[in-house]
Amino acid sequence: MPIHNLREFITLLESDGDLARISVPVDPILEIAAITNAVCKQPNGGTALLFEQPDGGDFPVVTNLFGSTQRVCRALGIPDLNELTLRLSTLLEQIPELDVTSLDRQITALPAFSRFCPLAAPEPDQTLIQMNPPDLSRFPFLQNWPGDGEASGNGRYITLPQVFTADPAGHTPNCGMYRVQLRSKKEVAIQWKTGSGAARHAELHRLAGKPMPVAIVLGGDPATLFSALIPLPGDLDELTFAGFLRCAPLTTVPCRSVPLRVPTGAEMIIEGYVESGDIAMEGPFGNHTGFYAPAAPAALMRVTAISHRPDAIIPATLVGPPPMEDCWIAQAWERLLLAFLKKLVPVVTDIRFPFEWIFHQSAIISLDNPQPDMVRNISARLWELPWFASARILLFVAAGEEKSSLSHAAWRAINTTDSPDDIIRDGATGRIAIDATGCRQTRTEVKTSHEIADLVAYRWKEYRLP
Repeated sequence: MPIHNLREFITLLESDGDLARISVPVDPILEIAAITNAVCKQPNGGTALLFEQPDGGDFPVVTNLFGSTQRVCRALGIPDLNELTLRLSTLLEQIPELDVTSLDRQITALPAFSRFCPLAAPEPDQTLIQMNPPDLSRFPFLQNWPGDGEASGNGRYITLPQVFTADPAGHTPNCGMYRVQLRSKKEVAIQWKTGSGAARHAELHRLAGKPMPVAIVLGGDPATLFSALIPLPGDLDELTFAGFLRCAPLTTVPCRSVPLRVPTGAEMIIEGYVESGDIAMEGPFGNHTGFYAPAAPAALMRVTAISHRPDAIIPATLVGPPPMEDCWIAQAWERLLLAFLKKLVPVVTDIRFPFEWIFHQSAIISLDNPQPDMVRNISARLWELPWFASARILLFVAAGEEKSSLSHAAWRAINTTDSPDDIIRDGATGRIAIDATGCRQTRTEVKTSHEIADLVAYRWKEYRLP
């Protein structure tokens, strides 16, 4: 059965013994982030954390919700992440020939996908109360790193926002996850990147001479959050994709002050408008890479309404030097991306995002029966795909090699790149592809025989070793 909202998920985690409650007062300025950072660095990502008494607010904060493989699977209702590859591959098999430029339309046309289109309820969510007047300062949004927001002196961010926009006619709805910096009680700065769904909608509203309605949702079904994070092709509808992930359509409700629809089950909805030309400096921001993203112009949203559960729980995340919660979330995208790659480039058998590389679109890619010059041709093809357009490094290995460890991949690369042709550089962008498949070299890797390995494993307890 799908999860319907954040508190259902929290209850499941607590029943699994995978959630810790912090009942003492804690400061949302840096302290909650420091605690979360320490827990994220524990084996297998630590536990989820529910801070029951953040200072200066009446609402609890939950962090590290998806900070382990087990919790990601729990959130999506699957036994194993490979289930995502299997399900998406089964869907894509119904498309005779994938075309990247129209992949969103090809998927949308499939009845097996479109049956997950969201259902429309006629009235706003009655479980939410409207705050009058709207006041963002009443909520314990976090400042995660000391340098966050230094350009304007506003260090607090909404860190797990599902940002809803649409084109001027109300079509092609988009749900993305963008940085949202608090500016005042009724203003936020939203940093959407060029080429994102929200950026495309903003440009269409500018050309139409209209302010753009925006809704920011916190909480709800975890599948929606994952769908907002995933770089889906083109204008593929995130809410329909969330329905596909949860195997059941979502239900949406109208907002109170803007002409947008959002999913039911939210903890909080922030509504408002972005006027063309209304810009604020956002940042710096401690980013996924573990370094600060510099301050940059961002869209200024003026809040027109806030509604929330009376006992709302504020979900938040922390990004920075890995391992972090976002690394585990990205594993779900990794398994979905594999389904796309297997269809587009059939010789690709697997892909892994090492935590240290993950937010540079860099990956270790397995190839079936690699041949000389195969890597050169495939890397050129992958660089043309939106998912690898800015990949700093693509490291190719032969299928069957153990490649989930970055240290193992680094060892393979240094020992098998003998030929100048094994390192492929894109002079225009500086991107690198490394052929570590070993298809050009004749040296034999030393390995323990299977028989001896099995014997040692069988007798391990006899050795009295840890």
